[in-house]
Amino acid sequence: MRKIWEPMLMGRQLLLWMVLGSLTGALVGLVVTYFLKLLFWSIALTNAWPLWLVVIILPLAGLVTGMLIHYGAPDAAGHGTEAVIRAVHRHSGQINWKVAPIKALATITTIAPGGAAGKEGPSAQIGAALASALADLLKFSPDQRRRIVICGIGAGFAAVFGTPVAGAILGIEVLAIGDLWYEMLLPSFAAAVMSFEVSRFLGLHWFYPVTSAVLRLNVWSFGKLLVIGIAAGLAAYLLVLLMDGLHRQVHHLRDKRRWWPPIFPLIAGTALSLLILMVGRQYGGLSLPLLTSALLGHSVPTLAFWWKLLFVAITLGLGMSGGIITPLFVIGAALGSVLAGVLGIPLAIGAELGMIAVTAAGANAPIAAIIMGMELFGSRLAPGFLIVAVPAFIMIGNHSVYPSQKVRLQKSPWVPIPTNISLEDAPETTIPYPWVRRHPKPEPTPERIAP
Repeated sequence: MRKIWEPMLMGRQLLLWMVLGSLTGALVGLVVTYFLKLLFWSIALTNAWPLWLVVIILPLAGLVTGMLIHYGAPDAAGHGTEAVIRAVHRHSGQINWKVAPIKALATITTIAPGGAAGKEGPSAQIGAALASALADLLKFSPDQRRRIVICGIGAGFAAVFGTPVAGAILGIEVLAIGDLWYEMLLPSFAAAVMSFEVSRFLGLHWFYPVTSAVLRLNVWSFGKLLVIGIAAGLAAYLLVLLMDGLHRQVHHLRDKRRWWPPIFPLIAGTALSLLILMVGRQYGGLSLPLLTSALLGHSVPTLAFWWKLLFVAITLGLGMSGGIITPLFVIGAALGSVLAGVLGIPLAIGAELGMIAVTAAGANAPIAAIIMGMELFGSRLAPGFLIVAVPAFIMIGNHSVYPSQKVRLQKSPWVPIPTNISLEDAPETTIPYPWVRRHPKPEPTPERIAP
């Protein structure tokens, strides 16, 4: 009898989570769409400000952001998705409902005046908070709550990027390095598709320039793509190091020296104002004009990727609010464009490949990044996306813009790390350099026993 009923019970489970995922996606798509419209309206308003006003307002905006987070919802600090990953792993997806409005406001007060962050982290956190509230309403068990929150993450990503397939997978892949929760793929996809459709119905548009240039794969082009992938992994690694260093310093001063937490976003805003006076406003905010220019095949400044990387590290490392994936897009596209000029490949193709490679490395999500590349730019570069994403994913090593990711994969036996723990909980390990020959220790000589 069990063999007869088992498929029916499995079908019931599948149908249940398809319905729950779709319901979650519709709710998330509705809220995230209006959050994004408010954010874009705010950006359009501040874009008309003169430079002197931006330089004055940005530190004040940092202070307002810091106070919103400190007194409203401390989980709203940083780039959003990180707090959601931690909630999934440590609190069964339980998220304070106040995070959603505070995160939305803090992100607007960060990005609109010129803070360098993205829009997807807050959207994912808003989606997860709404899903958690829905779990409270339906009185879900901890495991059910975790599942529906994952649907909320994927729905948030899908609404922001306009990529339902990649959004669904990204919402799962960012949870753990080298692991996918297969039974959540279809519910997450249902949530992502519904969120995407609701957002499109409400007037949200997504635009990514697609070049008609062609890259022929051969031995030489394969080598060039490896160079882009390795460079992208190193760029993502540098971003993580800078953000982590600033974050550690903030914790030290806040916990040991008792500094008032909102002072750090104020410092971030001041530093960004000085940088804007030095290099201009194009590296603050979302930097979508810079991204679009690179994807169109126009040349970008040689150090554009570095300046954007520095802006992002200061913004998020010192406690302002926003996402991290859009900045990875911009850093990768700028880096790929510059490398393409050096390597002799079309600039637009280099920008597309660099964008996907840095995203794969920074988020430790190569599968979602490759699929995102195909959704945004078509399947013609699918082999190229694979060739750049995998080396980038390897080169960043045991690091991530999401330190709460669980470790399920040993990327290299030469850089060991314990599995089944989060990156932030992993102990410091001594790297056994492979070129140093290690002689085995001699076995101890047993003591002679006198007759």
